[in-house]
Amino acid sequence: MNPFQRRTALRIAATSILMAAIASPVAWFVARENAEESIVSLAMEESDGLLRHFNAINLNVTNSLDHATAAAKAISGGLFDIAEIYDSNGLKLAEGMTPEGEAIESSLPHHPAPSYIKSSYESLNVSGAHWVLRVFVPLRVSETDKTGPVSGYFEGVRVVPAWQREQIYFSSLMVAMMAGLASLLCGAVLYPVVVRLSADNERTARELLDSQSALIDALQRSEHELEGKISQRTAELQHEQTRTKELLHNILPMEVADELSATGSVRSVRHESVTILFTDFSEFTQTVSAMPADRMVAELNEIFEAFDNITDACGVEKIKTIGDAYMAAAGLPKACPDHAHRCVRAGLRMIDYLEDRNRTTAFKWSLRVGIHSGPVVAGVVGKRKYAFDIWGDTVNIASRMESAGEIGRVNISAYTSDLIRQEFDCEYRGKVDAKGKGNLDMYFVTGKREI
Repeated sequence: MNPFQRRTALRIAATSILMAAIASPVAWFVARENAEESIVSLAMEESDGLLRHFNAINLNVTNSLDHATAAAKAISGGLFDIAEIYDSNGLKLAEGMTPEGEAIESSLPHHPAPSYIKSSYESLNVSGAHWVLRVFVPLRVSETDKTGPVSGYFEGVRVVPAWQREQIYFSSLMVAMMAGLASLLCGAVLYPVVVRLSADNERTARELLDSQSALIDALQRSEHELEGKISQRTAELQHEQTRTKELLHNILPMEVADELSATGSVRSVRHESVTILFTDFSEFTQTVSAMPADRMVAELNEIFEAFDNITDACGVEKIKTIGDAYMAAAGLPKACPDHAHRCVRAGLRMIDYLEDRNRTTAFKWSLRVGIHSGPVVAGVVGKRKYAFDIWGDTVNIASRMESAGEIGRVNISAYTSDLIRQEFDCEYRGKVDAKGKGNLDMYFVTGKREI
């Protein structure tokens, strides 16, 4: 026997002994439990027949005491050594007892008045080395309805005679020995099978190890190549993600872009206090008719790029351009207390920028600026080409401020004037007709107030 076979034999023998040591007590315990249950089941079945024979099931009727007494005496004569019958309230009606029952009665544990709804039993060892089985049975009038109302209780104590106890112990011991022997025999039968399988496994393992070594070498080479490709693709992906994020921030406000990236959607939000700025070029159609299309686009791009720089510097959010019109807002998506001041500063700087530009360029542009403050609703529209936009009457009135203004002036509403009067001087224009809005109080911003 080689070392491997010796080790295998020792392991199987140890396992078989351990299994026998576990299986034998378990088998003995199960066999004894089965024997107890058989004795109890038979005694309970016969007792139920006697109880029904003596009409001692329904204990709430006339003569129930006589019936219970007769049944208790009959049962205690053969099936049980102590028979006790109680009514449905737990009051003892009758008791029967054999001499064996009298001998062990005082040694039985005390229990309260019965109130159980299911049958049960307990196995006890009492004085004098007596083995006792004690049953608890709720009585019901119906033989089939096991959930109906309880009409009384039967409790019986059976002293298992010595011969029966010895028979149960012997039978249980035989079952335990058979279980242990079966465990040992299983080990003996398994030994040659395990040895043969182990030899086959060892040969297969050697072959598998050789093939795995070759596979590992190939995988390591592929892994190095793959790591290089992954690093390259990761760098490219990070670059594209950065470009996408920058592009999204150019299209949408930063807070809105971050919400869209995180959740895939943007909630529409009502802002109670913002300021809207509109600009428009006067006589735009006549101006662009005199220049080539590419020059017109270049001019607008240069001007709007300068407007973008101005709004960024003033803390104003560009909303969109519509043709030659430029729309911006302050106070959203993040609220700020000086939203009106920001838009007025931006409007004045836009006019100053165009005046300086007109001194050195061939094409002269004339700009009107209109500003109004109030509540708006902001959100993102579109499925593929996202666009941040705002809606509300405040937007319409701001547009009317622009169209009713004058070239080179910042025209504002009365509400906006009230918000900026601490920082800017304003000239009241009176009530001016605004298309679709009637006569509105309007003001020109004349400059920053001297402090």
